[in-house]
Amino acid sequence: MLDRKKRLGDLLIELGHLTLDQLKLALDAQKKRKKRLGEVLIDMGFVSESVILQVLSDQLGVPVINLNEYQITEEVIKLIPIQVAKKHLLIPLFKDGNRLTIAMADPLDVFAIDQIQYKTSLKVDVVISSKAEIEGAQKQYYSATADVKNLVDGFQDKVDEVKSRDQVEEMGKINEDSPVVKFVNLILKEAINEKASDIHVEPDEDGVRIRYRVDGVLQSITEVPPKIQSALISRIKILADMDIAEKRLPQDGRINIKTKSGEIDVRVNTLPTVWGEKIVMRLLDKNSVMLGLDKLGFLDDHLKMYLTALSEPNGIILLTGPTGSGKTSTLYAGLSHIKSPKTNITTVENPVEYRIPLINQVQIHSEIGMTFAAALRAILRQDPDVIMVGEIRDAETAEIAIESALTGHLVLSTLHTNDAPGAVTRLMEMGIDPYLLTPSLHLVVAQRLARKICDKCKVEFEPDQGLLDDLGIDNKEGHIYYKGEGCVSCNRTGYKGRVGVHEMFTLNDPIKAKILERGSSTELRSIAIETGMQTLRENAIAKARLGQTTLEEVLRITKGD
Repeated sequence: MLDRKKRLGDLLIELGHLTLDQLKLALDAQKKRKKRLGEVLIDMGFVSESVILQVLSDQLGVPVINLNEYQITEEVIKLIPIQVAKKHLLIPLFKDGNRLTIAMADPLDVFAIDQIQYKTSLKVDVVISSKAEIEGAQKQYYSATADVKNLVDGFQDKVDEVKSRDQVEEMGKINEDSPVVKFVNLILKEAINEKASDIHVEPDEDGVRIRYRVDGVLQSITEVPPKIQSALISRIKILADMDIAEKRLPQDGRINIKTKSGEIDVRVNTLPTVWGEKIVMRLLDKNSVMLGLDKLGFLDDHLKMYLTALSEPNGIILLTGPTGSGKTSTLYAGLSHIKSPKTNITTVENPVEYRIPLINQVQIHSEIGMTFAAALRAILRQDPDVIMVGEIRDAETAEIAIESALTGHLVLSTLHTNDAPGAVTRLMEMGIDPYLLTPSLHLVVAQRLARKICDKCKVEFEPDQGLLDDLGIDNKEGHIYYKGEGCVSCNRTGYKGRVGVHEMFTLNDPIKAKILERGSSTELRSIAIETGMQTLRENAIAKARLGQTTLEEVLRITKGD
């Protein structure tokens, strides 16, 4: 153990990690910045954080730990207020009898240790962790507990002071410092931080449940008491410019949020239920959808197929898949790739979710006759080169899209089918003649989104034989598979982000012949597989072997494949 009485700077010089001149510069900077010496040394690039942590560990006889390996209970988190934890850059780990172990970035902060011992009446043991790990753990464990709980408690106190339902609803209208305003702001802020696609506000008999959809999966965040329900719903409806008095009919609204990285459009929908109005808020971040083609998860051969289809002067490219499978992102990425001042690109969408430079975007208004078909007819008189139709929903739209492709336009659109070959039979069911399909349809891309394994906690693992059997995998070749153990970075889920899974269907001669015979989707699929089409499941398994996703995710997103 090193001499406990020596100062950090002297120890670093003694061990050869720092020069005297560097220490003098750091001490001068410390006076101006009013930071601890260790932070200044790291900021100036003289010493790495890992070196400082190890020196402190050796000097004090305190271990350096990896916070990702710990699961902290709510009971322990409640022992130290978030304000204290953030001020002193620490987090409680676990309690054993009358002893509390805390992780600190600066174990020399004896004032913090004394304060915690006094407040908790517990003996404090210290371990060391990095600043990044502690801040990550604070974000994970405090954001959904202390902040929300404190606001809910304050909110409840205010509600308890009033008597009537109307008075509670009026709380949604009051000043920006009110608990309900802070609570709704926190819900939105945390959803943005967690990169949630949707926020669910769901009333039931026992209160209101708040859930986020992150990476395609719903996660429970918190619950609030029934008394808070009216004020909470009213506040959201006010922000979305809705009629707060109307509770019997569904309503649509929107909220615009400005962040440091840009603007987020929040689409708000209410639905009357037996327990009150349920609200879903969809968060549309322009930056998240404007991905480059290389970020969509295409394998190299599949990316070449998509680029080839995009380079054609005419024809149809179709994206198929369920809602939330990333079709819009793939379409926008394609349009962004081909847009230029020399190309006239027009889209018809419902709604226009993201505004893109150099692209003319048309919003559908069915209530006044501005349907997809009507918009398409108008667009064809606008000298377009490329047309994007948000969705082919009916025979009229399908017919105009096919005619557009056959008369020298490149058309991109979406359909709701389970697989790529199914798009052909769906169009025939809409009344499109096979002899029009074979020359116009260039590519169908079926798409799903699989959760990506968190890079920070990814490890190799041997899958259960039952899982391999369910997926039809014979692992004789000994392929390596991966999973995420769960860490602070991924909120202990083992997943962070999503990757596209694709099935690419092109019309070769055998497939064209079968289409002209009005072959079934099953027949078309069989021919496509025989002639080299990789199925959604095969594509997902390939990405599992690349370490991008797990076999459990493969099974989840390809159950019907």
